[in-house]
Amino acid sequence: MLDTIKQFLKEHEIDEKAGFIIAVSGGADSITLLHAFKYLNLRIHALHCNFNLRGKESNMDEQFVKRFCETYGIPMSVKHFDTQEYAKKKSISIEMAARELRYDWFEEMRQKKKMDYIVVGHHADDLAETLFINICRGTGIKGLTGIRPVKERILRPLLSRSREEILTYIEQNQLGYRTDSTNNSLDYVRNKIRHMIIPVCKDINPSFLNTVRENCNTLKEVEQIYRYGIDRLKEEVLSEENGETLIDIQKTLAAPAPYTLLFEILRPYGFNATQIEDILESSDAIPGKQFEAEEYLLTKGRIYWRLFNILEKEDKRTLLADSGEYHVDDSIFRLEEQDIDDSFIVPRDLDTGCFDLDKITYPLVLRHWSMGDWFCPLGMKRSKKKLSDFFTDLKFSAKQKKDCLILQSGKDIIWVVGHRIDDRYKVSPATKRVLIIKQIKGI
Repeated sequence: MLDTIKQFLKEHEIDEKAGFIIAVSGGADSITLLHAFKYLNLRIHALHCNFNLRGKESNMDEQFVKRFCETYGIPMSVKHFDTQEYAKKKSISIEMAARELRYDWFEEMRQKKKMDYIVVGHHADDLAETLFINICRGTGIKGLTGIRPVKERILRPLLSRSREEILTYIEQNQLGYRTDSTNNSLDYVRNKIRHMIIPVCKDINPSFLNTVRENCNTLKEVEQIYRYGIDRLKEEVLSEENGETLIDIQKTLAAPAPYTLLFEILRPYGFNATQIEDILESSDAIPGKQFEAEEYLLTKGRIYWRLFNILEKEDKRTLLADSGEYHVDDSIFRLEEQDIDDSFIVPRDLDTGCFDLDKITYPLVLRHWSMGDWFCPLGMKRSKKKLSDFFTDLKFSAKQKKDCLILQSGKDIIWVVGHRIDDRYKVSPATKRVLIIKQIKGI
């Protein structure tokens, strides 16, 4: 194991005098990594994340890592995370939340401790498991290259060693380690692959992990050739005009692999595989056919497919500082403040917004919508909804999205103009004063 790490540092031209942040969960791989780096007398600082996901077990992991570091005189830091709250806030899985949290903290501490690299304990079994996960998810040729041994400041020096070899090192050096009980749960995709697929592959081919590693190394070079070819073809078929990306239809069709080329061009803009197939099939269609991703619109012309960002327009903001009239584009927005009583009837036409004035903060901001905007639509009892989802529900066209205005009070969106106000700012039985905003179009 020590020779493996020394060879890794030499192969990747990493100075042994550098500083290394060691990510330590308490499992066999990270304990092996920490022990080996300490034995080699490298400058290290251990980091342990307590994600507070397994109750007492998480705290026992933390205490084990602390005792280990105290025994070997290794400086360390621990951080607790509310992983479930973070996942809920960002609408991502627990696994993705834990990954984001730990790597953000690792980088923060790398800079704070003036270290050079972050070292993690991925090994050959992890490489094989990741390869199968990527195959199942359909990540393309890049996913077949597995885990990178070096990615920016992140090092993975144990990728050439198996879990079995790591456990042998643990036993030889009489090191303790912690086992995550969730590693045995088949509720997780990685665990299904680890316990159900990898053993069968090893039975078929005892050198399976070496075979995977060799194939991944070969495919890394294949990917480089692939990228080189794609980049050359892009140069032939792409051009720019007035902020639009033009894709030459005939040159694309004449390429060795038209679908693959178009997929590589359009995937970064949010178009999916089915859409790209439809776009390719539209090559003989009459001009004018449109295809829409969340932020981009592609239209078919006679010679080109034209791609442009439907959200890209001047970030024009109009401040509505008080009651009165404001000219915005081809509309007038008329603001009127009014005291009300029980006889007041809330206007129901879509071009009029009526709000509880005591909840309003001036100046109001009238602007075009942006990705990430959200509000609480009237009638949804303060449930958040992204504007992109709201537009999808209304079956908005690309032009409708592009032209839509929103009204903002402080940090809150209070009105998707012409469509729906925010439930938090509606007129209620407790309302004493209202702000009525009327949009008069066609001025």
